Amino acid sequence: MSAEHDLSKTPSLKQQAYEILLNMITSGELKPGIRLTEEGLSKMLNISRAPIREALNMLERDGFTKIIPRCGAVVTDISKKDLLDVWNCRLALEPFAAKEATPYIPKEELTNCLISLNKLETEPYDYSKYVASDLEVHELYYRHMTNTYMQSILHKLSIHSARLRWFNELKPDSIELTREAIQEHKEIILAFISGNADDVYASMHKHIKNSYTRLVSTFPEDQE
Repeated sequence: MSAEHDLSKTPSLKQQAYEILLNMITSGELKPGIRLTEEGLSKMLNISRAPIREALNMLERDGFTKIIPRCGAVVTDISKKDLLDVWNCRLALEPFAAKEATPYIPKEELTNCLISLNKLETEPYDYSKYVASDLEVHELYYRHMTNTYMQSILHKLSIHSARLRWFNELKPDSIELTREAIQEHKEIILAFISGNADDVYASMHKHIKNSYTRLVSTFPEDQE
């Protein structure tokens, strides 16, 4: 079979629709409570309703939409309970995951990450750059873990936590909060570089716990 006709690596339309809509939801472009119709999304993405329907079912499965019979789907709300539940999962899993991944993360990647964090501190405040940096730190151990089951779980948690961060932290008064997070990220990277898995566990546990405190402090009062 000719390689130019091999579609085995091409994402299906439902997968492409899912990823586009997921990105719009996690970034806040599609806000909590907004109604999503097959007809409207079909026109927006220029594809038939069938893959849209499947994508909405996938989003409901993952907790990002709720399908209401004869009404379509709505983007799920965000509450303080969601924040607490997601961060409790992260607190239970991520320190252990980081500790387990410690021997497998290349030193060059750690050094490059530390350089990026030092540079971020000297640049004008840019929340999107901070989020990219945050993802870079956590991706280090997500990517190099040998436990693929935990990788899958952490990947889904990271998407939900990203949505919660965008929903809450994108405010002018969050500069000091992100500076604190950058310092904690540096502590984590330095612990990785030292190779001391117990220090990695402790620094990651501290960071996840503190990040919850920072987030809940910015949470809107009406979002209980």
